[in-house]
Amino acid sequence: MGLFDRLRQRFGSGSTVITPPPPAPRYAPASPPVFTTRPPLVALAPPSRPAAQREPAAPAPEWVPPGTTTTVAGRSLPGGMIYVGKLPHGEAALRRNVEVIDPRLPIDWRNPDFAGQDMDYWPAYQSITPRSRAAYLLWLESGRWAPDAYIGYVFLYFYGLERRALVDAQQDPAARADLPRILGEVVRLLTVYGVNSSFHQYATEFQQVLCALITRGEGAAPDPDEHDRWSPPLMLRLGIGRFAAEGRPVPVDWAWAWAMLHPEIYSRTPATRCPDEFRTLFTARYQARYADGIKIRPLKSRVALSYRPASGGLRATSWQLDVPDVLTAAAPTKALKALVESCTDDLDAYSRLIGRQPEAAGTLPALALLPDELFTVGLDGMRPMRDLVDRTLPDDVRQARFELADLTSLWPSRTPGKFAKADAVGLAQLLDKLGIGIEPDVRMGASVHSAGPAVLFRVTAAQPTTATPEYTAATTLLHLAAVVSAADDDVSAAERDHLVSHLESSLNLTPGERVRLTAHLDWLLASKLKLTGLTKRLGALTDAQRTHVAQFATAIAAVDGVVSPGEVDTLRKIYKLLGQEPDSVYTELHALTATSARPAPATEPVVVVPADTGPTGYLIPPPPKPEPPAGAIRLDPALVEAKMRESAAVAALLADVFDDEPDEVAPQPPAPVAAVDLVGSLDAAHSALLRKLTVRPFWNRADFDALCAEVALLPEGALDVLNEAAVEASEEPVVEEDDDQLVINDYAMGELLA
Repeated sequence: MGLFDRLRQRFGSGSTVITPPPPAPRYAPASPPVFTTRPPLVALAPPSRPAAQREPAAPAPEWVPPGTTTTVAGRSLPGGMIYVGKLPHGEAALRRNVEVIDPRLPIDWRNPDFAGQDMDYWPAYQSITPRSRAAYLLWLESGRWAPDAYIGYVFLYFYGLERRALVDAQQDPAARADLPRILGEVVRLLTVYGVNSSFHQYATEFQQVLCALITRGEGAAPDPDEHDRWSPPLMLRLGIGRFAAEGRPVPVDWAWAWAMLHPEIYSRTPATRCPDEFRTLFTARYQARYADGIKIRPLKSRVALSYRPASGGLRATSWQLDVPDVLTAAAPTKALKALVESCTDDLDAYSRLIGRQPEAAGTLPALALLPDELFTVGLDGMRPMRDLVDRTLPDDVRQARFELADLTSLWPSRTPGKFAKADAVGLAQLLDKLGIGIEPDVRMGASVHSAGPAVLFRVTAAQPTTATPEYTAATTLLHLAAVVSAADDDVSAAERDHLVSHLESSLNLTPGERVRLTAHLDWLLASKLKLTGLTKRLGALTDAQRTHVAQFATAIAAVDGVVSPGEVDTLRKIYKLLGQEPDSVYTELHALTATSARPAPATEPVVVVPADTGPTGYLIPPPPKPEPPAGAIRLDPALVEAKMRESAAVAALLADVFDDEPDEVAPQPPAPVAAVDLVGSLDAAHSALLRKLTVRPFWNRADFDALCAEVALLPEGALDVLNEAAVEASEEPVVEEDDDQLVINDYAMGELLA
């Protein structure tokens, strides 16, 4: 039972009594008032008295200071912040003093109008009925907190707060000193009566005006969660304008509020689905990009403060403050929009995973998708992997072998019992964040492995995430040489290292590719490389293709212009593996050998010694080139370079040969999406799916998945795309999840299809 209900039960109903009331008892402010006696009623028309016995005339209306108790009609009204006194004469004066409590006016204590049945839309104390005055004064006496009070009485009290801040405070220092207490009272009233939409709108706008009048844009940044981006708070305009006027950089908390409340910046789904990660990422990137903060050039336009009071006795108020209005200035808007977009883009993959599997937060797959700024090795979910890396690669070790199953067992795969390519990619991405590389790496063209030997290495140079043709050629030829080495032990480690150095220099590999190639060789040597199966796969190549591979292998060995006897032996073995005559190595090398053709006879005078037009003195000769080893063959660099240009074609050919993955059945291409009218920015597939959803208000998961399959879309990704488009169009998602059902939002659907 509400307070007003209890008051109704206590007072009951009856006829009006015309005797003046005695003082009523006081009530403890910590609890609602409990009436122990029925208070008498104030006379509607008090009887006349002899002049000597009349009470003194009521004083002119005055503001009762905050925290002060005043008495009206025998009732003690605690808290102050009301106007009490005799109203001036004249209709215009009455209209301007709607909030003033005139103690001379009659009050019907017997029949308080708690429900506000007699109240006008714009009430004034002097014009409401005696019954309404009784209910209003009882509400004031009870502490102004009863949640079931008629909202018109709250507004009547609110009118006085408006007058004190908008009229008195403009000239009276004492009134300006009351502004913080008035602000606190408005905030309190919002917590009790903010459910009323009309009061919430007026009180919220008044709160912003009070904040602006009190702080003038100084202090803490407004909280975006407490405001609407379509009507940015005045405090934000004032604060950002002050930074511009004073030439100060905008701190990160103000930049955050600015971006989140900017009417032209939309942060998309990741910002709402992962709010903590989004704000942390925004903060990190803003500080990294702008250090102390972005600086804004002040504009000529000024911040305008305007407010239309709820009180019928006050006119609309407006001021133009001496603060530039830069909230939507082009340059900072563009910078903030780009920053927000970069954060949402880089959080998109993580957001989609959390949207599909909320329980995945904190797991290794989720951590692998976090942007680098949000990743720290101290995360709880990283401990098992960090321990394995520390054991495998102590501080003084740059590269080491380990058992791959020890690592893949820590990864919760998407399909139980199967370590898919997506899992292998995620694992490699997570190791990247630790500054660690792994071989084999599926991103560089390797097959998916969940067990067997593997190599971890410290990343000392920027690592590529996709294989270039040059790197693919190097790894495949290295694989071929390693297989030859495994066939017999005649090729030494020194010869293999020499081949690696040849590949690195001849194919112009980047420093990162060179680091990885060394680890790749270590993995090859740790693997059980056999000729079984390889000879068969090489035999499937045509004679021309095998000859092409043999010639390219020769060019790799000869890239430095010299082929040593040891390299010739390795080439002979490769030729034999390719089904070529081993002695044809010499024929191929002869084709690359430098020739010294005799010059043609001169037909005109020949310059024997050019004229000396340079500076006098002696030039220091360059150091002599090292002599090739005994028995080495000199080659023509131009011819070798021509062969090296074929690296991409040979790499693609060898990549198929060394692919150990079983042949997969090629998936059937999805049926083409029938011609459909595009919806907004959606493509044909998503537009078709959206139109299919319009035929029913509810969809179960199985039927929705079937619809997605018809247009070749993944269900979860399609949901995100449709809802993001709907939020942009209507600020609401078009498909909402309700247990096992998907509910179509008719309003959002209509906005999308409009």
